[in-house]
Amino acid sequence: MKHTMKTLTCVLILGLMAFTTQAQENAFGVRGGLNLSNFFTENVNDKNLRSGLHFGVYSRSPLIDNLLYLQAGLGYSGKGAEIEGSSGQAELGLGYLELPFLASVGIADFLFIEGGAYASYLLSANVSGETAGGSSFSDDISTDNFKDFDYGLAVGANTHLAPLVVGVRYYYGLQNIIANDFANFAGIEARNSTFQVYVAFEF
Repeated sequence: MKHTMKTLTCVLILGLMAFTTQAQENAFGVRGGLNLSNFFTENVNDKNLRSGLHFGVYSRSPLIDNLLYLQAGLGYSGKGAEIEGSSGQAELGLGYLELPFLASVGIADFLFIEGGAYASYLLSANVSGETAGGSSFSDDISTDNFKDFDYGLAVGANTHLAPLVVGVRYYYGLQNIIANDFANFAGIEARNSTFQVYVAFEF
């Protein structure tokens, strides 16, 4: 399974490279910002959002001049959730290689509304926190506890202050990311939910 996902990731990267090199009127950019993430589970608690970082590169190509654009990106996204209980508080962090594809509609070439889909591959997992007794802990955990592949929908909006772009985006996961043998989540479905704020430099 891991070999298959690594192969798929390589294919997606090569496809993105081919897409960006063939388009003649592309705008290219680098972007980064803040993630606020959580899990959709049987008992959602949006008060316990985990903060993380995201960064990457993207290209934006006009399909209809000054109106409709196609945007493809590739980057790192730190997701996860905070979990509170009687025994203490823990923060579960998941690092993904993420590939979003979105259609973007321009309004007066200043405001852009976007929507599309994303696919991502799990790179790392870790847990940290504090017990009820005040002891801190931090450790990497096996990515085998989670499914390698995640996918879902993405919507957002941004404004262009050339050469800067400022925007927000929301990622809604459609995949249950918990592996069946993960004891702490046995029988419970969990999906990624991530809100992003970002700044990009476009050229």
